Order: sequence, then C-alpha cells, then structure tokens
Amino acid sequence: MLRIGTWRSPASVDVIACGWHDDGPGPLGTGIKLIYDMSGPAPHLPGLKVGALVARSTEEIAELLVQGMDVVLTAPGGCPAAPVVAAGIWHYGWTRHDRGALAGATVAGLALAAQPGPCVVEIWRDGRSSLDGDVTAAAVRADLADRFAGGRYRTPEVTVPLESVRLSQVAPSRVRIALAAAI
Repeated sequence: MLRIGTWRSPASVDVIACGWHDDGPGPLGTGIKLIYDMSGPAPHLPGLKVGALVARSTEEIAELLVQGMDVVLTAPGGCPAAPVVAAGIWHYGWTRHDRGALAGATVAGLALAAQPGPCVVEIWRDGRSSLDGDVTAAAVRADLADRFAGGRYRTPEVTVPLESVRLSQVAPSRVRIALAAAI
C-alpha cells in the first residue's frame, strides 16, 4: 500500500510525503519520498538525494523517483494530482495501460490537493483509495466538482468523468474513493 500525505500551514512548506509499506514476498520495504512544490527556495535536507531538475509533469516526477531521488522538486502550477499519480507509477510500476489505476490515483490526488489541512490518502495497486483527515464525502464531492470542467478531468494519462467517481463515508474522518467503471 502507498500512503501519501500533506502538511499545510502558514509556517510550513507545502510538501507531499509518500510513504509505503510492501507486504509482498522478500524483505520488508518501507520508506519516505518527499515532493516539494518549488514556489519558494529549495529546502536544505542533508543526507537526502535531491533531484537537480525541477519536474514539470507526472512523468518527470515519476522518473526522478525511479532514479532513486529522496526529494523531488516540482514546478508550481502543474496538475495537482501529478505527485500522487507519479508516486503510484513509481511504487506500483503502472504504465499507460493501467488506465483504471491511473484514473483512481488522479481522483485521489485531486481530492488530496483540495484539502486545506493535513490529510493522508492511501492508494492500492488497482487505484482504489481512501482519504483520511477532516473530510466528508459531500465536501470531497464538492471539491472534485469544482475541478472537473464540463464533468471531466483530463490529464496526458487519462480522462476521468465525474459521474464515474464513487465516494463513501466509511468513518467520521475517512472517505473511500472508487471508480464505477474502467476508464
């Protein structure tokens, strides 16, 4: 499972942290990757591999993660779902043929980006996800509707129709996100 969270406060850098826990065969794999929006100066993080390039797309973020960077710097103004989709590409090895997973991660990334405070999204291999924080299904639906121009959200990887997004409140602070059909 892949867990991705944000910290947002006036005194902090906007950062997405990708944590993962592999439960497959072989040795246990856990860790953290950081993805920073470079609207300000680059943070000094001694001991971590920081990408020299500023990533401008989902593919560039994923490529830097695949190359082993601990910290990826991103250009401001890109797709708000890009860090989440890129983390899924890196972690699960998704390709353009994994449309359902990419679409699910896109919706999860948009939902995560819309949250005003700290929040965490969990992504499974098939693109299903859950959003944890101060969230309700109704508020997440409203946030997503604002981003889906004409009822669709388009990325270079997928186009997601809003009517395919299924949200369910599974706990007071947890919303499950799924797609009704393959995209």
